Amino acid sequence: MKLFFILLTALQLTIFAAEKSNSDEIDHVALAALLMKDGHYARAAETLNEADTTQKDFDFVLYYTIKGLIFTKQQLYTVANEQFYKAIESGQTEPTIYLYIAQNNFKLRDYEATIDALDKAGDVATAKPKLLTLRAECHWKLEQKTEALDTLAKTLKRFPEYYGIYKQRFNYFVELELYQSALEDAEIYFANEKPNVKTYLSFIGAFRKSGATSKATILAEEGNLKFLDNADITVMLAHLYLDQEMIQTAANLFDQASIEDAKYTKEASEMLRRAREFTLALYKNAQLNDTKEKYKQRIAIYLEFGEYERVVATDSALERSGLLEDENIRYALAYAYYMTSDFEKSEAQLRELTRPDLFEKATELRKNMEKCQNNSWECEL
Repeated sequence: MKLFFILLTALQLTIFAAEKSNSDEIDHVALAALLMKDGHYARAAETLNEADTTQKDFDFVLYYTIKGLIFTKQQLYTVANEQFYKAIESGQTEPTIYLYIAQNNFKLRDYEATIDALDKAGDVATAKPKLLTLRAECHWKLEQKTEALDTLAKTLKRFPEYYGIYKQRFNYFVELELYQSALEDAEIYFANEKPNVKTYLSFIGAFRKSGATSKATILAEEGNLKFLDNADITVMLAHLYLDQEMIQTAANLFDQASIEDAKYTKEASEMLRRAREFTLALYKNAQLNDTKEKYKQRIAIYLEFGEYERVVATDSALERSGLLEDENIRYALAYAYYMTSDFEKSEAQLRELTRPDLFEKATELRKNMEKCQNNSWECEL
C-alpha cells in the first residue's frame, strides 16, 4: 500500500512540475495530489473538484484514484470505494488499488467484500503476511473458524519468522477454549518478540476473561518478574489471586503495586483490610493525599477491627470535611457511638438519616438501644 502511494505521489509531482505548452492553467489533479501528500485532505478534495473533467484526454483513472485516496484518509470508506471502482472502470490496472478497497471494507465490517477485494488483488495480497492475517481475521469474523486457522497455518509455513501470527492465533485458541494451545502460542510469541506491558496485559486479560485463571496466572507471574517496576501487571496478578480467593497473596501484591505506583495506595489499604492486616492497612491509609477518601477508608478499617472509640474520635474531623453528608458515614458514626454506649450521640446521628435502607437499620439500632437502657443483660453490643 505504501509503495502504491509513493509511486502515485511521484507521478503527481511529475505532472505538477510539468509546464503546459501554451497555458498557465493549474493542473488541479496534480495539485490535489500534492496537498494530499502534505496531509491537507479537505483542501485536496476542494482542489480536485475544480478540475475540468470535460477536457479532452482527461485522466479519469488518476482523478478517481486520488479521489478515493482522499476519501479514505477522511475515513469516508464507502464513498472512497465508489471512487476506486470508478477508477477501475476507467482503466486503472494497478492491483494495489484492491488493497485499499479491502482495507476500507474491513473498516466497514464488510468481511465478505474484504476477502473478495483481496482475491482480486492477486499476488500482491499474498506477498505480505499482514495481508494474509487480514484474510484470516475476516474468516474468523464470518464464523469460518477452520478457514481462519488454516490461513494462519499456511501463513506461518510461508513466513515462519512473522511471530505476529502467534499473537493472532492465541486469541482464536482462547475463544475456542483451547487454553493449552493458546499458552504455547503465547510462549513462542514472547520468546521471539519484545512484548511490552500492554501486550502482556492483553494476553493475560484474554485468559482471565475466558475463565482460564490458572493459565492467566502463569503469564502474569512471568510478566511480573519481567517488568519488576510496573504496577499495572502487579495489580493484574493481584486480581487473578483475588479470583482464586487468595486474599493474603492479593493484598501483598497490591502493597507491592502501591510502592511501584502511588495511585494504588487506596486499593492496597483496602486489600490489607480484607486480609485483616490492621496495622499495615492503616499505614497505607495514612499515605493517601485525598483527605475525604482517607477518612472514609479509615472508618471502614476501624469498624472492621472493632476500633469504635477511634471512630467516634473522628467525629469533628468528619464534620469539618463534610463527610457526614454521606449517609453511610453518618450511620457508621452512629453505630460506633452505639457500640461505645453513647446512645444520646448515636440517636443524634440517626435522626439525620433520610435514606430508606438506612432508616430501617436505624430503627433496629434504636430497638437495641432501648433494650440496653431497659435491661442491660439484653443489650446486644
